[in-house]
Amino acid sequence: MFSIVIPTHNEEKRIHDTLEKLLKFLHRFRKPYEIIIVDDGHDRTLDIVSEFVHVKRNHVQLLRFNHRQGKGKALVEGMKKAKGDAIITYDADGAAPPKEIPKLLKELKRSDVVIGSRALEHAVIVGTVPNRRRIASKSFNTLIDFLFQLGVKDTQCGFKGIKRNKILPLLNQFKQHGFEWDVELLLRAKKAGLRIKEIPIEWHHKKEGKVVYRDVMRMLKGVVKLKREMG
Repeated sequence: MFSIVIPTHNEEKRIHDTLEKLLKFLHRFRKPYEIIIVDDGHDRTLDIVSEFVHVKRNHVQLLRFNHRQGKGKALVEGMKKAKGDAIITYDADGAAPPKEIPKLLKELKRSDVVIGSRALEHAVIVGTVPNRRRIASKSFNTLIDFLFQLGVKDTQCGFKGIKRNKILPLLNQFKQHGFEWDVELLLRAKKAGLRIKEIPIEWHHKKEGKVVYRDVMRMLKGVVKLKREMG
């Protein structure tokens, strides 16, 4: 079995469509699975997800927090609850189409952490990404490569696969709760000697992004803290 963990914060406009597409694909895929939504928002996301839980209670679970956890903390809590041998992190906007899931699962047979990448050759980007977002993304990844030498071109893609038995011993070590959590994941995985692989994926640009200026500043502060703590 594999687990899909989706962090949500005020995703009422997108989560229904994302879950419908996921469930439709997974029904055809015919592999045992579970979907865990970790919600800490205050809109109708809770009600929408609860409807799916009621209909698909054997496959869809909801983990609810009344205060903001942050993406990183939400993923950690979802992973602790997961029962699958493989855990896939998935964005609430469904930017990586469900058909990309088998790629991660296949690569996890050889690796411990698999990164879905929008920056590698053969990656397919659907839609027009604004120049400011492309420049910001490239600049951030250049900074991360300079600071940590991870050798990863796209640390921030939310579509990743992780072996459960490899990540569980590390979960209580995580200190970053925001979007910079992805960097900490790779740093701790590398420090633990895990096999990390980056693979090109198809990715659809969504107009309504969730990252705003204050999130970028928090990410940069979190990265500085990581540098101080982990070198």
